[in-house]
Amino acid sequence: MRLYYTGASPNNLRKAREHAPSHSHGYGWTPQKMTPHDGHYFLDNGAFGGHFDGDVWVSTLEEALTEMPTEPDFIVLPDVPGDAEATIEKHREWLYDRPLPLRSGETMRYWVLQPGVPIGEQFDALEGCQGVFVGGSKRWLRAHGDQIVAEARERDLRAHVGNPGGVDGLVWAYETGFNSCDTTTIFQNGYWHYLDRLEDATEETDSPDPQPGESGCKQATVSEWSV
Repeated sequence: MRLYYTGASPNNLRKAREHAPSHSHGYGWTPQKMTPHDGHYFLDNGAFGGHFDGDVWVSTLEEALTEMPTEPDFIVLPDVPGDAEATIEKHREWLYDRPLPLRSGETMRYWVLQPGVPIGEQFDALEGCQGVFVGGSKRWLRAHGDQIVAEARERDLRAHVGNPGGVDGLVWAYETGFNSCDTTTIFQNGYWHYLDRLEDATEETDSPDPQPGESGCKQATVSEWSV
């Protein structure tokens, strides 16, 4: 599994690798902050907390594609936090009606799933993306994580969970079968033991059997990500 840390420093990532060496680690950037560290990263849209500005997001994406040491692993399409139905319309607007930088079509795009519309209907609406970014409360994530991972794998999509939460959150994301997750808790609060628990729970570093989303799966799709 790849773990992304919002606002991290190279020293933070080195320490994370020491605590969870079986997994891959990268940065999470937003239009509010993107630092040219060399390493894997994803670009969020900055909508959480009501800070989204479409022009700034486009400018940040263009900067990521032209000035960062590497291109992002994926970008998160602009969404409407807490409103799945409005998010579907917002995604379609940005996929088809809003101009994006050149070469952005070569970057993996993630569709946001969240409470408000049945999971199956959200997947049926999905288009023009290569993965899903899953938001929502801890309770909602735990209730629907297995279904989301199974649906994503059935459709050949990657699955990322945002801030799984709690001392067992990373272990839950790993065992449920998510390809990646992001967190701010570890660095901000010094909760390195969260990574220790994840490493203790890691039983394999290749494609698992049973498959992600199936009962009994203990998954670490490390082989799908280069370290």
